[in-house]
Amino acid sequence: MARDIDWTLFEKAVDITGSALRGTMGLENSKEAGYAGDVFRAVWDALKEAAAELPDRQSNPGFGR
Repeated sequence: MARDIDWTLFEKAVDITGSALRGTMGLENSKEAGYAGDVFRAVWDALKEAAAELPDRQSNPGFGR
């Protein structure tokens, strides 16, 4: 299950990175070598941190026992 979550997060990080890079095209810092990698790493770290804060999916909200 963890591997599926990691893959989903990876795909989302790629999507967000692509959007961010398209939004910065033409800016001076976007032409630096490694800029895309820096953006991806920042997005990836943020997504992993946010995913760790999500409640466990095993629980059933509204149906407590």
